[in-house]
Amino acid sequence: MGIEFRWDGDDLDIDNASEQGLQAGADLLLDESNRIAPIETGDLIRSGRAVANADEAAVGYSSIYAARQHEELGWRHDSGREAKFLEKSLNRHSDAILDAIAEEIKDALE
Repeated sequence: MGIEFRWDGDDLDIDNASEQGLQAGADLLLDESNRIAPIETGDLIRSGRAVANADEAAVGYSSIYAARQHEELGWRHDSGREAKFLEKSLNRHSDAILDAIAEEIKDALE
């Protein structure tokens, strides 16, 4: 069994493919986090952002109370909404996030 690699001479845009992959993973994480983030007025969810560059991605919320809302384990929330929404989403969906990154990179390089 062998591996064959063919390259037709076109430049592979690895940086762009990497950025597209990271953006896909970050977008998925933000979507999953928004599904369980506390919601009363919608300000918290609307403040969520997912950004990527060639070698890193970031997901976060910028509302004035985002960090406190994330960390306060004793606060009560509507059904299906919970504290640690970003952290829990990353832990629960890490395989799907990695798959989204890999798939997007693969598609970008084809």
